[in-house]
Amino acid sequence: MPVRLTRAGQALLESAAPPEQSRLGALLGSVALLVALTALDYLAGRQFNLIALYLVPVLLATWSVGRTAGIVLAVASPVLGTAADLAAGAPYSTWLIPWTMLLLWWGVFLGFVLMLSELRRSLERERELARVDPLTGVANRRHFVEAVAAELSRARRHGRPLTVAYMDLDDFKQVNDRLGHDAGDAVLLAAARTLQARLRISDVIGRMGGDEFAICLPETAAAAADMVLGQLREQVLAALRAGDRAVTVSMGAVAFASPPPTVDALLRRADEVLYAVKRAGKNRFKLETS
Repeated sequence: MPVRLTRAGQALLESAAPPEQSRLGALLGSVALLVALTALDYLAGRQFNLIALYLVPVLLATWSVGRTAGIVLAVASPVLGTAADLAAGAPYSTWLIPWTMLLLWWGVFLGFVLMLSELRRSLERERELARVDPLTGVANRRHFVEAVAAELSRARRHGRPLTVAYMDLDDFKQVNDRLGHDAGDAVLLAAARTLQARLRISDVIGRMGGDEFAICLPETAAAAADMVLGQLREQVLAALRAGDRAVTVSMGAVAFASPPPTVDALLRRADEVLYAVKRAGKNRFKLETS
């Protein structure tokens, strides 16, 4: 299923990719290097063939900026290299030779661009998949913790409230035992899709393992969190009942007016509230403030 990236998730992925300013710097650096190589090629004259060095700015632009920039430089580099040779007085018995060389180097350079850009895209895809729960499409535990750490830092820096909730699907194991793991997967998918559909793009949703989900609501104080999470639990419960699934929903949350200094402390408080709900009889929602 498609991955729905939260604001924090997008920030984390963007942090792994070069920022826009760095991309512009890499592009300008690649162009400057290409111009310098062209001048050096002209000064070297017929003594040296520097065409292979033109791959350096092409590959730099492809990796740091993107495929389009790489293609542009891959087309321009052989043209500039051939022009430098001609300006330096390189003898060609026929115009067919430089044109043949151009076509050859265009093929080589473009081939490198396509291979490198595909490698970069594969690495980015692997990095993204490593952050996402493969079944539900929400953040996995590791990515959720990283995203909440980013939100916690922002909340503490700006003095903003923050709410964290844990949600557990009651008696989920019985679904797996009686109906099989396909039915259990369908329950998890229904819960995850409801969470994704009902929450804001700025909220963080994660599957913490098994049938337990976690939710982080940035800049959300107790009153708003109580209403949003209470309604959300009912909506998840309704989605599960619509599928004739004998599973109920327990949720525990903590609204922090002044968040703790660590993510562990933040999540531990929410987890404790959830277990209090489970001990009190399940299928209910409880919000504490801190």
